[in-house]
Amino acid sequence: MNMRHLAVLALLLSACGSETSVPTIAPISAAAPAASPLADQRARLDAIGTLLTACIPRLRGEPVDPADNCAKLMPDVAEVIGEVEKKADQLAPTTRNAVADVRRQLGEIAPCEPWFAAGGQTADTRLNQMCNDAWNALYQSYSTVRNAA
Repeated sequence: MNMRHLAVLALLLSACGSETSVPTIAPISAAAPAASPLADQRARLDAIGTLLTACIPRLRGEPVDPADNCAKLMPDVAEVIGEVEKKADQLAPTTRNAVADVRRQLGEIAPCEPWFAAGGQTADTRLNQMCNDAWNALYQSYSTVRNAA
C-alpha cells in the first residue's frame, strides 16, 4: 500500500468516527438462557439449523455430492432431537409438540433421501410435492425447537 492509499484510508476512518453501520450481536442476558432447559443444546441446535438453511438451495435440481454435509443431515437432526426429547417434560407444550413433529417428519422424509440426493427434483411430480412438503414441515418444526433454546 502506498502513502496515498494510507492517507485516503486514514481520512475515511476519521470521517466515519466511532459509529459503525455493521450490525452487532448484543450479548444474551444472563437470565434468558438459564430459563431454557435447552440452553446446553443451543449451539448444536443452531449449527444444525444453519445447515438446514444452507441445504435449501440444494433443492433446486442439482445433485448433491455424497461428501456434502447436506447429504448427512438427517442423522444429525435425529441425534440432537434425541437429546432434546430427554428434556421433554421441562419444555413448553408448543415445543414438545414441535419435537414430536420433528421426530414424525424425520420418518416421513426418510423415503425422500434419493430425491434430496437428486437435488429435490424428479420426474415424479407426486414425489416432488410429498418430499418438498416433508422438507418444509421438518424445517418449520425444527425452527420452533431451535427458537425455544
